[in-house]
Amino acid sequence: MKENSPELIINLINFLLYFAIELSIIFLPLLGVQLGASDFQVGLIGTCYGAAFMLSSLFFGWRSDTLGRLPLIRYGFLIACLAFLLQLLASNVLLLMLARSFVGFAMGVVSAALVAFAYESVSQLGKFSSYGALGWIAGAMTAGIIQDFNHLFFLSGILCLVAFLVSLCLKEELGQRKKAPDFLGIIRRNFRIYLAIFLRHLGATAVWLIMPLYLASIGADRYWIGLLWSINFGAQFIAMRYVEKFNENKVFALGQILSILVFLAYGFINNYRHLIAVQVALGISWSCLYVGALLIVLGSGEDKGTASGIFQSTINLCNALGPFIGGAVAQGIGYKGVMFFAAFITVVSFLTALPKPDKASNETIS
Repeated sequence: MKENSPELIINLINFLLYFAIELSIIFLPLLGVQLGASDFQVGLIGTCYGAAFMLSSLFFGWRSDTLGRLPLIRYGFLIACLAFLLQLLASNVLLLMLARSFVGFAMGVVSAALVAFAYESVSQLGKFSSYGALGWIAGAMTAGIIQDFNHLFFLSGILCLVAFLVSLCLKEELGQRKKAPDFLGIIRRNFRIYLAIFLRHLGATAVWLIMPLYLASIGADRYWIGLLWSINFGAQFIAMRYVEKFNENKVFALGQILSILVFLAYGFINNYRHLIAVQVALGISWSCLYVGALLIVLGSGEDKGTASGIFQSTINLCNALGPFIGGAVAQGIGYKGVMFFAAFITVVSFLTALPKPDKASNETIS
């Protein structure tokens, strides 16, 4: 086996994971509406998934420090295969909520261990992350072509089974685990970054929940919805490979500024074809935010696994709260109101991460 084979396998697994996730999630709001869900209930469906994902990733990320990463990766993919297939039985809104909760649980088992394993095995963080974006591209494009909900759920399950089989090619060296890191100390050290990414991603997840419905309301069919998502992910795949070459603080700030402009554009543009350029900007903005923030928190101390775990949990918390907020705001003031809410909260995020006038460090934007 070649020396770089483990890295290729890890990247492939990350690709398959996000391929499966995107296949099932891109048209989920449309399925919810088809089953009779209101905008608020569509938000609850997303909240069930995000909450289960967050709690599962916190617990199994912690357990992976003692049980090892690979057992959880492998069992997690088997559970995920079953969870995605159970979505085929969701014949009403309640069953869809339960099915998505199970999927979120399974994703938490896999992702927490996979990220920790990758941090310990892969030297290029941006490249590893870019394969997740490539999985999103494949998922969005495939969903735009297939369109049928049941076929998409079935394919998600098959992809997780393939990922399980691929993971059997990996080996893990279980070294001696050190004592538990200073959890609260790590939060305090990177608090500005965690809070900034939380606020921005909270607005973003509120938007993504209603985005398919919003695009449909301005005339986009499922093919165009899938194409627009693919453009976003394509920009991410390219940008993530290069942003880590620049100063992480400036990259993070650029991501916030671009995010503000993107959300404002969503609120003002009424022709879905005009969103092509906006989707490119969106992909660049998230690449800057995600890779920039990870480089900042990972470079702030030795406890890289814990720091990255808190970062992932922050994102999952947004995945739980954002859909709830997005559904509530859309129910009250419409889809454009969600876009302007996201722009406003991202402005707050940008101001949160600004350095104090008398102090600048790697923990803040400089």
